[in-house]
Amino acid sequence: MANKDLRSFLKTAKEAGEVVEINKPFSTNFEIPAVISKAEEEKKYPALIFNNVKESDMPVVTNVFATRKRLAIALGCEEANLNAHYRVCEDKRIKPVLVDNGPVQEVVLTGDDVDLTKLPIIKHNEKDAGPYITCGAGVVKDPETGCRNIGVYRHELYGKNKIGIHMAEVSHVNYIYGKYAAKGKKMPIAITIGHHPAFYLGVLSFVPVGVDEYEVAGGLLGEPLELVKCKTVDLEVPAFAEIVLEGYIEPGELQMEAPFGEFTTCYGKAHEYPVVTVTAITMRKKPLYLDCLSGHIDHMLLGGTGRLSVIYKTIRLACPTVKDVFMPPSGCCRLVCYVSIKKRHEGEAKNIIGAVFASDPFVKYVVVVDDDVNIYDDSAVIRAIATRLHPEENAFMIKNAKGHPLDPTAYNGYVVTKIGIDATKPLKGFPDTVSVPGSEDIDLDELLGK
Repeated sequence: MANKDLRSFLKTAKEAGEVVEINKPFSTNFEIPAVISKAEEEKKYPALIFNNVKESDMPVVTNVFATRKRLAIALGCEEANLNAHYRVCEDKRIKPVLVDNGPVQEVVLTGDDVDLTKLPIIKHNEKDAGPYITCGAGVVKDPETGCRNIGVYRHELYGKNKIGIHMAEVSHVNYIYGKYAAKGKKMPIAITIGHHPAFYLGVLSFVPVGVDEYEVAGGLLGEPLELVKCKTVDLEVPAFAEIVLEGYIEPGELQMEAPFGEFTTCYGKAHEYPVVTVTAITMRKKPLYLDCLSGHIDHMLLGGTGRLSVIYKTIRLACPTVKDVFMPPSGCCRLVCYVSIKKRHEGEAKNIIGAVFASDPFVKYVVVVDDDVNIYDDSAVIRAIATRLHPEENAFMIKNAKGHPLDPTAYNGYVVTKIGIDATKPLKGFPDTVSVPGSEDIDLDELLGK
């Protein structure tokens, strides 16, 4: 049976009223992102299919990851249970299976036929250095262990067969690339563009080096991921993907990359990064091109959702009564973390804050609240801070801490100040919160109309 793929997801999401198709012509040069940006201003976040792209005959699918509801649809669970369901499936890894062929190799382009400019690669934000591939899941192999490593990286378009790759210094791919570079060898890489959202959530899971993210993707998909061998490199890619770019990274071949609008909603500065030389493009006969709008909620939720799992699991060591964690879009789904606990002891919130900082160095602010506070509602968390926090006792700073190099407040590369806030109530002597009896029984749809 065919794997779940992007097409099967779009069919399910469309039936749920989550997809809008646009037939009017739009350009990859800002026009497609402008639609999403405008919708976001009006608090609308549909998944979009642009069927008439000016620069390409391929439709562009975008904004797929922009709501937790759609992520829940992708994982086959209720939105309220998304975090817990992810944690369970992440640990139920399913090994991939190798098959002889798949739709992703219906068309194979090599040699002079390789032309990345024919893909609808999008220029997203005004000061981006160029068009960027933003939904490319790159697979490499550790030359010493043979273990696969998969992650999502940004790729600036440089030419017909050249793209950049942003390999953060702390990333697993950078660690593996260092092994190839030390031996003076090219690093093979294959980049998947377009697959089921659960696949992306799986390969973005925070697992240690040596764990095959394809197995995590299988757990989230609920079935083994079918793989095919690449045509020009010794790697395996999903058989039911839309497009794959095969190629290699030559040690020492560098090019200036960026600026680029990042998850912080600010532009990252230009740096020299390695270059990918593309040796083959394989794809379906009529492929869909998947894009993610960087610097917007589509990007934030995609990258932030998987991080919640490792934070939760770490916090459980400090507080077994933790209820849930959330990194809100208002904090770029990376820099701010809310934690809900069933408080048992005074002071335990501070231990939890330390656990969050230890589990994810990107987090800069942690707010711990009682389990009666809705951590998915910014205003509820701010209200808890306003009414329950004693700043002199329960707010503290950690100076000169390791953060994220893309954080616009970072200095000396990645150093930031972090802040922890215990906005829980004292266990004794705090006034009750107001409530209106019977409100939970009111059916507003019936009274006010939908």
